[in-house]
Amino acid sequence: MNKLKKIFSLLLIFILIFILFKYNYLLQPSVISSLKLWLTKVFPSLFIMFILNDLIISTNVLQDFNKLINPLFNKLFKTNGNAFACFILSLFSGSPTNAYIINETLKKGEITRKTANNLMRYTYFSNPLFLYNILSGTFNKYITFKIIIIHYLANIIIGLFLTKGEDKCNLLINNKEKKNSFILSLPKSITKSINTLSVIFGCITFYMIITNIIISIIPLNNTLKVIFKGLLEITQGLNILNTISNKSIIKEIIAIFLISFGGLSIHTQVLSLTTDNKELYQNYFIGRVFQALISTNAYILIYIITTYL
Repeated sequence: MNKLKKIFSLLLIFILIFILFKYNYLLQPSVISSLKLWLTKVFPSLFIMFILNDLIISTNVLQDFNKLINPLFNKLFKTNGNAFACFILSLFSGSPTNAYIINETLKKGEITRKTANNLMRYTYFSNPLFLYNILSGTFNKYITFKIIIIHYLANIIIGLFLTKGEDKCNLLINNKEKKNSFILSLPKSITKSINTLSVIFGCITFYMIITNIIISIIPLNNTLKVIFKGLLEITQGLNILNTISNKSIIKEIIAIFLISFGGLSIHTQVLSLTTDNKELYQNYFIGRVFQALISTNAYILIYIITTYL
C-alpha cells in the first residue's frame, strides 16, 4: 500500500509539472493576484491577530476572566481546562488562527486532547469584518448580516449538540508554567506570525494557480465558476458572486455554503498548523461538513418561513 501511494504521488507530481509547463503563461498573473490578495486582505488582519493571540496565551492575561466563565462553558460544551479562552480568541480572529490557538494551548497542557478535538469542530469563524466587506458588494445589509449570524450560530449548535463527552480529568485553569513578560514574548510572537503567514501565502498561491489552470481547460458558466473557485479558495468565490445572474436566494445559499465549508485553501492552512496532531484536522473537517449542512438548511428554512408564511 505504501509503495502504491509513493507511485501515485510521483505520478501526480509529474502530471503537475507537465501542466505547469504547458500553462506557464498563467503562473505570473496567478502569483501576482495571490500576492495582492495576501497583502491587501490576509496580512493586514491576520498578522496582528496572530501576534496578539500568541501574546495573550504566553502572558496569560485572560486568566482571571477565564476562571470565572470556564466552569459554565465547560459544562455546556463538554470541554475542560482553558476552553473558553480558545473559543473567545477564535471568535474574533477567525480561521486558520483558531487552529493555531487550539494547538498551542494543547501543547501547553491547558486543555485535554478531547477538548482540543471538540473545539476544532465549532470554532471556525470567518472574520466578520472580512465577510461584511466582501458580501456587501453583492447583497444589502440585511442579507449580509443574516448570512454572518447564521454562519456563527451554526458553530454554537455544533458545540452544544455534536461534540463528544469530555475526559473525566480536572485541568487547572491556571497553568503553573512560568509566563513571560510582554517584552520578552513579543519577538517570539512576531516570528511565529511571520512563519505562519508565509505558509498561508503559499497555500493561497498554489490554489490560485490550480484554479486558473483548471478553468482555462474546462469552460464553466458563472455559477459553477463561483462554486468551484469558492471550494478551492473562499475569497475568490465570494469576490465574483455578483457575476451570477440567478435570483438572490441562489447566491445567498452559495455564499453561506462556501463560507461554512471554508475552502480547500483554509483547510490546507489548518492542516499545516496541526501537522503534529492529525486528529485535530480530522475533527476540523467533520465540523465544516456539519456546519455547511446546518447553516445551508437553516438559511433555506428561514427563507421559506419569511417568504411564504
